[in-house]
Amino acid sequence: MDIYSIKQKISEIKPTNRNPLYQSHLYWSQKPFNISDLLIEELTEEGDIVFDPFMGSGVTIFESVLLNRKSIGVEINELPIFIVNTLLRKVGDKETLNNLLTEFEDFVDGLNKYYKTWSAEKDDYGIVKKVIFDRESPFTEPVIKEIHYQHLDNRTNYIKEPDIFDIEQFSKNNGYKYINDYVMVPNSRLAVYNEQSVSSLFTPRALCIINDILEYEANLVDQNLKDIIRYILMSALHLIKITDLKSNSQWPLWTPKENCLEKNAVDVIKRRIRLFIGSYDFVDKNFKSTINQASDFNELSNNGDYYIINKGTQHLTNDDIPDNSIDLVITDPPYLGQVLYSEYMQLYYPFLNLKFNFEDEIVISNAQGRSKDEDSYFDLLDQSFEKITRKLKKRKIMCIYFHDSNLSVWNNLINITRKHGLHFLGQVHIYKKLTLKNILSPKKSLQGDSILFFINEKREYEVAEVETIDEIVENIVAHVKFEIKSKGSLTTTQLMDEGLMEYIIQNNWLSKLSAKYKSIIDVFEPFVKWDKENGKWVL
Repeated sequence: MDIYSIKQKISEIKPTNRNPLYQSHLYWSQKPFNISDLLIEELTEEGDIVFDPFMGSGVTIFESVLLNRKSIGVEINELPIFIVNTLLRKVGDKETLNNLLTEFEDFVDGLNKYYKTWSAEKDDYGIVKKVIFDRESPFTEPVIKEIHYQHLDNRTNYIKEPDIFDIEQFSKNNGYKYINDYVMVPNSRLAVYNEQSVSSLFTPRALCIINDILEYEANLVDQNLKDIIRYILMSALHLIKITDLKSNSQWPLWTPKENCLEKNAVDVIKRRIRLFIGSYDFVDKNFKSTINQASDFNELSNNGDYYIINKGTQHLTNDDIPDNSIDLVITDPPYLGQVLYSEYMQLYYPFLNLKFNFEDEIVISNAQGRSKDEDSYFDLLDQSFEKITRKLKKRKIMCIYFHDSNLSVWNNLINITRKHGLHFLGQVHIYKKLTLKNILSPKKSLQGDSILFFINEKREYEVAEVETIDEIVENIVAHVKFEIKSKGSLTTTQLMDEGLMEYIIQNNWLSKLSAKYKSIIDVFEPFVKWDKENGKWVL
């Protein structure tokens, strides 16, 4: 197996998750589908079983089905399972779907009744496009500052101060029969307060619209069609909620105090309808006509079948997945406290009743009552890897998305994999666009992701630690200087991912390094120069 060749091919690909299939929903940490394609094609044959023990948004499942492989996903929360099943489920003839969505869009258009505002310019009613307001907290009354509106016959933007009718429209509450409000778990990091409910993340007007859509869905008979309406609403909720002027939607449970923004939910939902149509058309044109969702492992009888298990990977049994049955693992394990998936799921629960699992989540969280610290995180990760490697066939590959400069985190991960018989083969970097953090702190932040390759040898490795810590540091500094001299100035990411971490891991130096240094940067920084202007290391 030529891992070097695979790494070369990956380094030549521009990673993307931009195609119609993945644009109709928001799910955090989506991985590039074209990278998954390459891994599946290079490391399996048609009919092989590809396994993602931390399924998330389902990229591994989608691409395995597309490439005629059998696939299995494990996921603790119901929302990502709902995403995968809805997009892969065929809905009879196309005409039925088109009729549903046409009728639904007409219905949504009618909800602009909630956004009527009086326009002095036209001596007629206009449609509110956004409202800017302040509120001291999620528990206090808002103070509306500006109403931005348009007229149906043009797109000219008008701004006005609110009148009594605007305040009534904004505060309208017809009763929310189809919404089961939910009090969230307090978490200061997510700006969730004691006794704060999900409804506080929305304006009363937005809740009226959501309630009307849920009533529309409840009156449908066909479950497939009901799920499509629920899917479209799900994909819009994070955009309908109160946000700031920059629409900072990656913080799903946060709302600002000043310059809060209410968007026109009708506009948002109509766009999500069009994006869903794009996703569905993509599946219809590119996937086989019948996609079988297996109810257990034994039903994975045909190429392209998939099977999703709703439980924690640490609880997998031989009945769920037989030992030594998996041909390839591709996964993005939950990373410490970076994304609190189950807590984010609280946003969707009152509207869609999609359950989330706090107990089995592998995460670090300071939310009240969760008992999710670093020790718990690595213990559950250890239990999960024990299950995963038992399911993976001997001499087969596990690909893990991972990226960090913290040596202790690296050491824990490598120790867990070694303990369960996984041998580290190498890593390859996947570049992404620079984030604000990369720009503001280029020395210490890492760009993009890495894929770590392991082969399942089914035996634990004994590690011989020969060099002293001083010898290890001397070797690392020599390596860093050689890389800079031969390749020119390098970013922290380039140094780490283009050889340095491989060099450290394969020489069994992580344990001693992590005992003395927090970050890999701390090891070599005293011996090379940081060019602040260019954001690179130089001799």
